[in-house]
Amino acid sequence: MFSDRTHWKLTPNRLTQAIEHVRASGGQILDLSVSNPTRAGLRYDERAILATLASPRAIDYDPQSKGLMQAREAVAGYYREQHAIPRLDPEHLVLTTSTSEGYSYIFRLLCNPGDELLVPKPSYPLFAFLADLDDVRLVPYPLIYDHGWQMDFHSLEKAVTARTRGVVLVHPNNPTGSYVQPEEFSLLNDFCLKHALPTRSSLTTLTTASAAAVL
Repeated sequence: MFSDRTHWKLTPNRLTQAIEHVRASGGQILDLSVSNPTRAGLRYDERAILATLASPRAIDYDPQSKGLMQAREAVAGYYREQHAIPRLDPEHLVLTTSTSEGYSYIFRLLCNPGDELLVPKPSYPLFAFLADLDDVRLVPYPLIYDHGWQMDFHSLEKAVTARTRGVVLVHPNNPTGSYVQPEEFSLLNDFCLKHALPTRSSLTTLTTASAAAVL
């Protein structure tokens, strides 16, 4: 009754089964994948957050397609002050409800059905589900480990085709925790220019979970 794009294998894998077994036996699990800030023990100003809900502005319905301007101005100010990006215009920012929604927007912006995006391996497993929903094909390129994780540009050259529309980076990467180094960004921009793909300067999404660039 559902479309082929949602025909995923949903049976529990060995990891899920092992976790369920430990929980059922009363064992303690330390989950390093927790990203919910209200569950990860992060400190935040609870009183200030709750106080904003008492403001009359909280019940004023004012939809803005890119996100509230006040919030976009705050994000732009943060990147100007903390990351030395002096000319970040709030009008060039789009706030999404999650990184997944942000990726989905960019996938649809760049790709027609059947087009390809190059994605790192290992990387965020949710990309496969997002690509299926957006009718995009993912082509992996490996990250190699040699005194740290690095991009394999030889593999990138082998993976690119006429249907390639971009290269996905996750910075810092999930699950390796590695960063893309400045010299890698430079090489990647050269690669994208060579193959007529969007470059870091032409298309960047900044998210709360990570700084992710689709190039």
